[in-house]
Amino acid sequence: MTMKLPANHPVSLIPFHVTVARTETLSPHFRRIVFQSPDLKIFADAGYDERIKIILPLPDGSVPDPSFFEVAPDVPLGWLQEWRTLPTERRNPMRTYTVRALRPEIGEMDVDFVIHDPAGPAGTFAEQAKPGDKAVIIGPDGRVGGQVPGLDFHPGQSRHILLAGDETALPAIAAIMESLVRDQWQGDGVVVIEVPTEEDRLPLQTPEGIRVIWTVRDESGHGHALTEAMHNLLDDLPVHSDSDEAAQSSKEFKEIDIDRELLWETSDSAEADTVIQNDDLYAWIAGEAATVRDLRRMLVRDHGMDRRSVSFMGYWRQGRSEMS
Repeated sequence: MTMKLPANHPVSLIPFHVTVARTETLSPHFRRIVFQSPDLKIFADAGYDERIKIILPLPDGSVPDPSFFEVAPDVPLGWLQEWRTLPTERRNPMRTYTVRALRPEIGEMDVDFVIHDPAGPAGTFAEQAKPGDKAVIIGPDGRVGGQVPGLDFHPGQSRHILLAGDETALPAIAAIMESLVRDQWQGDGVVVIEVPTEEDRLPLQTPEGIRVIWTVRDESGHGHALTEAMHNLLDDLPVHSDSDEAAQSSKEFKEIDIDRELLWETSDSAEADTVIQNDDLYAWIAGEAATVRDLRRMLVRDHGMDRRSVSFMGYWRQGRSEMS
């Protein structure tokens, strides 16, 4: 079935002051944090790959007070400009994550963190988090109507899907799969995931008709196993489109300079519902920006896939921290 969201303006993003309820080590490189707050009962849960911002505590455990977010009440996210001007020692780290699960009836949210070596601010928080630790989640206000922002999985009417990503995309892929099961989606597809170790192959709930291909990183480096698996797979998928738009996209293909630009190309739900038909393949590609760039080239330029039928998201860039 096609995922439908209201077509009017996006709902407002508001702060949810939360504390850590408990943590769970899922694998060598994944740690789940369960956040809790009565306010999460009003969080607008859209499922799929819904993104949130998490404001992490400073070394002393502090997070911004509720009054901080009222600095410019008439300006959407007006507090963000104030946050950007704060001195480094007073500016709480802020990172983007996927809602892994939400239980609004008890005010709980699961977020899965990837643990890198060396760990950055988010990884350090995930490794050291204990019950009672504070954070702030920036997410949609479910008390008002509107389209929930922060989703990039827009398959339109497609019955054929391809999802690919590294470990940073795995929480979103898992949430997408569970949402498809929940919404009784029917079709077929392939999921390709690269993880650091065999032990990082987490359980996935997938719809009938979806095949999962796990690849494990080797000495060739980040993204090589994923790219190789995709290369071997594409000849067997209905990637090529005969549309004029696909031909034009392939002919006029331009690389994105991932050191200067954010690689983030997606369609909105209204456009997807119009453009992506039942027999079209829809692809969702996320992870390290250089790998996503290479897969973008492979799909659009080399295989003639309609650019409007793919979501490309460079979640992170190797060697760089997230810029909020």
